[in-house]
Amino acid sequence: MSTYENLRRIPLFTGLNDQALQALADRARMSEYGAEERIVSQSDDVQAFFIVLSGRVKISRSSPRGKEQILYLVEEGQPFCFCTAFTDRPYPVDVTALEPSLVAMIPARDMEDLARNAPGLMLKIVQILSGRLLEAMNLVEALALQGTQERIAGFLLHAESCFADEPGTAFSLPISHREMAKIVGTTSETLSRVIQKLKRRNLIEASGRVIRVVDHAELSDADYGE
Repeated sequence: MSTYENLRRIPLFTGLNDQALQALADRARMSEYGAEERIVSQSDDVQAFFIVLSGRVKISRSSPRGKEQILYLVEEGQPFCFCTAFTDRPYPVDVTALEPSLVAMIPARDMEDLARNAPGLMLKIVQILSGRLLEAMNLVEALALQGTQERIAGFLLHAESCFADEPGTAFSLPISHREMAKIVGTTSETLSRVIQKLKRRNLIEASGRVIRVVDHAELSDADYGE
């Protein structure tokens, strides 16, 4: 599939005419990354923005001691690196492929030129940034105010809303338990203990990555002792 064809199916570019999209495709560079391969590193000078054409990547921040906190996941068709694309500041986080991924990089100056002539595109960028800001605020609230079990329960309920066909049906988590632990701010061992506790209380069924929420009310309450 050509760069133009890849970009044409990206929701961000819906509404662009063929000439504008072709000009963008001519300047874009597509790269393949293996699982766990770094795409952008914290403090890199990134004057570009990226789009996941296939696969999935994680946005994370690590402490000096190496503890990693995943901030959010970027799915197929979604962009990242907007926060520094139009500034001269270094990128504040790491971006790593979670699975084999195809990523397009578009120079910021070309995106800026396009946005000037396509107000609808700029509105979509603002909407994406607003959504990311809301995700960050929710994460800060969860880490500061919620206990570990409450964060895990909230993650499972959110995952069900994203990946289950309907409430109460089984769904498969798109990430490993190790990555899930980094999202909710705990260790893999603690995550496993909480999952087993939720299973014993018949709040969920779990086998590997396959999860089914059995009791939504009790899981939402998350008041079953730390």
